[in-house]
Amino acid sequence: MSIKVVLADDHKMIREALGALLSREPDIQVVAFAGDGAEALTLAQAWKPDIVLMDVCMPGVDGIEAAMRIVKLLPRTRVIALSAQGERPFVSQMVEAGVQGYVLKDESVGTLASAVRSVAGGQTWLPDSSQILSGPEKRLLSRRERLVLKELAEGKRAREVAETMGISTKTVDTYRRRMMSKLGLESQAELVKYAVALHSGAGERVRGAAETA
Repeated sequence: MSIKVVLADDHKMIREALGALLSREPDIQVVAFAGDGAEALTLAQAWKPDIVLMDVCMPGVDGIEAAMRIVKLLPRTRVIALSAQGERPFVSQMVEAGVQGYVLKDESVGTLASAVRSVAGGQTWLPDSSQILSGPEKRLLSRRERLVLKELAEGKRAREVAETMGISTKTVDTYRRRMMSKLGLESQAELVKYAVALHSGAGERVRGAAETA
C-alpha cells in the first residue's frame, strides 16, 4: 500500500519538482500540493494523508501553525517539516508543534523518501546534532553543559545525571538553569526536547524524555 503524501511549499517549482521525484518511489504517492499553510490544512482534511510534508516558512499561515492544527485535527496524519533552516529555533518550534520529522532542503530526495517511510512507520526523523548545533550557538555552552545536555537527551533524571558525572543534583540544576538562559528556553521540558533534538540520530525515535524533567 502506498504512503499518501500532501506536499506544502510556497514555491511552485520546488513542490512540483519534489512531488515528481517522490512519485518515482514505488511506495509513495503524492496526492495533493499546497502553496501555504491554510491550503495544506484544507487538503489534509480532505485527503487524510499518511504524511504532510510541510515547508516551515510560508506566507499567511506558516508551517508551524499549520502543523499544530493538523496534528490536533488529524491524529493519524504525521507531519514532516521541510526547511532550508537547520538552526535550533526552527527545529525546536516545529518539534513543539508536534511534527514527527524534520528534513533539511539540502538533503537528497532519497533521504527525504527514507524520512517519509520512517515517519509513516511510527518513527521520528530529526537532523543529527552537527546539523542543528552550529555557528555562534555552539559556543554558547561550555563542555560540561554539553555533557549534561547529552545525558538529558538520553532521558536521565537529574539524580542519574549527577551520579554519571560525579556531581551533585544541585550542580545539575545549576547547569540546566544556565543552559535555559543561554538558549532562550523557558522550561525544563523545552530544554529536554532541545537536548533530544540535538542528540537523536536521523531516524531515531524521540523518547518521552520531557516527562523526566
